[in-house]
Amino acid sequence: MKKDYSKSADTLVQAMGGKDNITRVFHCMTRLRFYVKDKNKIDEARIKKLPEISGVNWHQDQFQVIAGNEVNEMYAELVKMGVPNDDTDSSVQSAQKKGIGSAIIDSITGCMTPMIPALTAAGMIKVVLTLLTTFNLVSDTSSTYQVISFIGDAAFYFMPFLIAANAAKVFNVNQSLALIIAGVFLHPNFTAMIESGDPITFFSIPVTPTTYSYSVIPVILMVWIMSYIVKLVDRITPRIVKLILHPTLVILISAPIAIIVVGPLGGIIGDGLAVAIDFLSAKLGFIIVGILSAAFPFIVMTGMHHALTPIGLNAVATGGDTLIFVSQVCSNVAQGGASLAVAVKSKDKNMKQLASASGISALMGITEPALYGVTLKLKRPVVAAAIAAGIGGIVGGLLQVTIYIAQNCLLAIPAFIGDKGMTNFFYGLLMIAVSFAGSFILTIVFGFKDEPEEGEGTEETAEATESEAKPLVEKIQILAPATGTVKDITEVPDKTFADKVLGDGAAIIPEEGKIYAPADGTVVNIMDTKHGIMFLTSQGVELLIHIGLETVNLKGKYFTSHTENGAQVKAGDLLVEFDLDAIKKEGYNPVTPIVVTNGDNYIRSVNMIKSGEKASHGDCLITIV
Repeated sequence: MKKDYSKSADTLVQAMGGKDNITRVFHCMTRLRFYVKDKNKIDEARIKKLPEISGVNWHQDQFQVIAGNEVNEMYAELVKMGVPNDDTDSSVQSAQKKGIGSAIIDSITGCMTPMIPALTAAGMIKVVLTLLTTFNLVSDTSSTYQVISFIGDAAFYFMPFLIAANAAKVFNVNQSLALIIAGVFLHPNFTAMIESGDPITFFSIPVTPTTYSYSVIPVILMVWIMSYIVKLVDRITPRIVKLILHPTLVILISAPIAIIVVGPLGGIIGDGLAVAIDFLSAKLGFIIVGILSAAFPFIVMTGMHHALTPIGLNAVATGGDTLIFVSQVCSNVAQGGASLAVAVKSKDKNMKQLASASGISALMGITEPALYGVTLKLKRPVVAAAIAAGIGGIVGGLLQVTIYIAQNCLLAIPAFIGDKGMTNFFYGLLMIAVSFAGSFILTIVFGFKDEPEEGEGTEETAEATESEAKPLVEKIQILAPATGTVKDITEVPDKTFADKVLGDGAAIIPEEGKIYAPADGTVVNIMDTKHGIMFLTSQGVELLIHIGLETVNLKGKYFTSHTENGAQVKAGDLLVEFDLDAIKKEGYNPVTPIVVTNGDNYIRSVNMIKSGEKASHGDCLITIV
């Protein structure tokens, strides 16, 4: 059965302080990245308890929730809930003013992160091509080779287009206009003019002949500058001709600035970064590879690892990388080794399962689940991984291991095949083996303590304490929140409720448009559309009252709330009124499921009123043992 992420997403939003507290969310390969109005409203402990979440992390004013391989599904649910996001509103900005450094890093991250799937695919196609030629399955002079080559090279060659599309969201620029500027950089005529070697001028102003395929920084800078040009043009263009004149002026102003000033400046910055890396390599030699390898887990925690990606990509595009991706390989493989060592040694069943999955994920280049869910959580394994990665990096630095394709995990093994031949390939294997084995062994030697999350305590201790204070069997009554005909939850014509994905319970076909509190307790969350209520009884039972099926589409029409989030209510208090007849006329089924969402905490629940019988609000609907 396909997993339903809606409950976890709803809990996540509540723990974030509600939808109104979230100003923006976007995601990368493993993290949901939130900006919020009030940091103090976030319940980190509650978020960490979600089964899809491996951990959380603050980077400046960005709150990162690590969801690992389930990030896409969680993000999709947040979008469905109407949480402000990059897919619906790129203009939402952080509520807090950022420092210059934070703004630069966040901008680079926002531009580079969405590209990772495309670059990964391109890199893997290059790996396939390398294997085909290595084993003489395809000749490097054949048309097949050429076709596979340009397919794999497309993402890198046209990188300015990918970056422009992402930068447009980051800097709130019309995406089409941003893509046109990328097209100016890569236009075949402009490229031909550069390759001819003849002087290029624009109204007698010299244009520096720079090639922009594979480039990163020029287009980021230009789209950022365009964000100010757009505002300037918007102020000076008359409203009556704005539709035509505004985009025309933006392009006519931006394009010359791009090829005359920003493009060459971006090239200089890129060259400067390369020179700086070469300088560090010359002064520190192989040591710099070891230092960066050991430090990478902590760089990932700050989110600054994306700022290093352009440097690594530039090195790969110009011959091969000996630092950035090499260091990432050592670090990621070491995280995988440490996690798998935890899986072997841990006595906690849940930790074994998490560490096994996280370890494999880290070996494939996604380290956040391993870092936040395992090694950092247990402390000593992250130290073991850092030491082993550092040693692996030193080995790689001494042997001058080179990566010819942008890869940062075990998939980099074929990427060691290049100009240096098979010697570099075997050196790369040795570097990986040292990083993995060293991390695995050191984690076993250092050991670790299976500890629960801070403040949680063990379930056994909690249960023992509760058993001393409470009777062995406790019966909790849930009252009918509406008057109408009772139905078994399995009879609800909605698979999510009928299959008890959210939990067990009952349903009522209401005869009047009123919903009452089913017990003394707290209104945890009433949805903006008023059709759903999350309720917590004073005895700890979590309930979902869902008025009608698919009524979320009404967007609150016909619903009136008589309560608010956080309200303390008594059993029988009126919570919501709705126009039952109008909802039926709109074609919606008014059946109202009442679901116990934390039923695993109890032995069993019994429907006191059988299916087909009538109930009045306040009658005992469910008894929970």
